Order: sequence, then C-alpha cells, then structure tokens
Amino acid sequence: MIRLERFKLNDASAYLKVSKDADVKKFFRLAYCETLEEAQDLMELCVNSCNYEAFKILDEQDEIVGMILGEKKPKKVMEVSYFVSAKMRRKGYCKEAICEFAKYIVENTRYKELEFCVRHKNKPSKAFLEKKFKMKPMYMTKDFIHYKQKASMIN
Repeated sequence: MIRLERFKLNDASAYLKVSKDADVKKFFRLAYCETLEEAQDLMELCVNSCNYEAFKILDEQDEIVGMILGEKKPKKVMEVSYFVSAKMRRKGYCKEAICEFAKYIVENTRYKELEFCVRHKNKPSKAFLEKKFKMKPMYMTKDFIHYKQKASMIN
C-alpha cells in the first residue's frame, strides 16, 4: 500500500537518495538529481510551479519511493512522468500510484486526458502501460512513444 503526497521543500535529501537509481538516470532525466542543490531546485519547482502537479510516492514507512509528475499541456492534457525505486518495482505500487494520480486529476483539476511519453528504449514502461492499462501507442517521435488515456478511464 502506497500513498501520494505533495512534495515539501524539505524533501530534497530524501528525494535525492531515491533518485540515485540507475534507471531513473537512464529513463527519467527530467527529475534526476546528482546534488542536493539540484534536488532542492526540483523541490522548489514542484512546490511553487503552477505548471506541474507533483507528488511523492510514499511506502508504509513514509519513505519516498518514487515520484509522479504531471505537466499541464494545452487542450486539457496532463503529460505524466513517473518512477518507483528498484525495491518497489513489480509489486503493483506504480499502478496504484498512477491510479491515485488519475483520480486526483479527475476530482481536482480541469484536465481530462493523461499522456505518457516513454523513451523507445524503456521496454519495462512500454510493457507496463500496454499490459496494466491496456494503452496503445498514439504516436511516436524520434525519442518517445506517446500513450494517451482519459484520466477517468485509468483504474
């Protein structure tokens, strides 16, 4: 069982620890941090920006084990990025976090559709979205495969 909670400015150290995961550096560059200063800058962006919906994923011991980030795009589309730490993978936590995030978006924002942009090399995320959420690629760019789904349909 996990839960989502908004980031706080003092989450930088804990976030830095979990973001050191090799897969985060490889696939989730947007929120990868190498220094405490970078993590503090990211927390400031997460807390103060009106362009993002950013949540930490917490485990039962209230430790940060991942992140889910929605960037507000035109036409009521929220572009979603996410990761969970290596120790939490393949246990259903990421699916649970995305479902909670989608529920939050439906209930608290005017955004209706979620778009997931997955790097071509990120086979685990492609398989995850296609198997767990039955999503199909909508279009591809040089670096990404784009999946879209109505937020209300994610469960």
